[in-house]
Amino acid sequence: MGLKALFTGITLGTAMILALWYYEMQIYFGFKVAVAATLLLYLLVPVLFRFSPFIQRHLVFLPFVRWPYGVNFSDPESEGLEGGRNFYLEPEADSTIGVWHFLPKSEIEKSRNQPEDFWDESLRNSGKHIIIYMHGNSGSRAGEHRKELYKILQNEDFHLVTFDYRGYADSKQIPPSETTTVQDGLFVYKWVRSILGPEPTGIHVFVWGHSLGTGVSSHVVSKLCVEGDPPSAIILESPFTSIGEEVKNHMLSALWRHMPFFDSLFVHPLKANDLGFETDKRISTIDIPILILHAVDDPVVPFFLGEKVRFNSIS
Repeated sequence: MGLKALFTGITLGTAMILALWYYEMQIYFGFKVAVAATLLLYLLVPVLFRFSPFIQRHLVFLPFVRWPYGVNFSDPESEGLEGGRNFYLEPEADSTIGVWHFLPKSEIEKSRNQPEDFWDESLRNSGKHIIIYMHGNSGSRAGEHRKELYKILQNEDFHLVTFDYRGYADSKQIPPSETTTVQDGLFVYKWVRSILGPEPTGIHVFVWGHSLGTGVSSHVVSKLCVEGDPPSAIILESPFTSIGEEVKNHMLSALWRHMPFFDSLFVHPLKANDLGFETDKRISTIDIPILILHAVDDPVVPFFLGEKVRFNSIS
């Protein structure tokens, strides 16, 4: 009995030692994982962002988020949109952008079985005002919330022209930047002006930008104001002062916002890599009416950034 008890005691003791060792190893492994995750979050991610224009561009524009899927851009009616046509413009050689043009509600019935020239004639001669819409990041001109807006504006009897920047949807697949998106916006505006012709028609052209599109549209309109060919007004929906300030105040930057050198790691590279979108500076040269729309509870672009844009526009 004594030997059996001794053997049992040795076995149990060994088992306890092994269990404690395994438990300590698990704690040690968990500690290593926690340290590695911390280093990844607080060191590797900022460094990768700082030195990779590719990552910066994709996080600003989100061109890879292609929702909804399976869109037939050549047939807007298949997306539940009446009175529309699809066509392509070429801001640069061999570089196209996909465009939709929707007729005002009062013109839709007249367009049945009409050749495509009807849309140009309606744009020029219907007497209805025109909105050029510049969308925000991700998705395409066929985004669900964007289509809902098109229907509202169409029912208000506006012509609506909207497009996808190069890098999105069925437009030319190039890396987008502030320069290319502004070029696209300018080209669409000047195309509309070319259809209207040089003579005054009494038709107003409005430029409407949403979210990232406010950075594009404010830059476009500031250039047009300097050139002496501005639209009648600009509408900024959920604007921000600059992409750097938007990044600093975005909910996803909360982990790094209070780090030393945050601006050097996350903000300054954006401007250096043609992603600045400095609406607060552009708006000082805009001398036409400005309408700002911004939800107080906007979870993406904080409301106070829209307030700052408003303050800069009147100061």
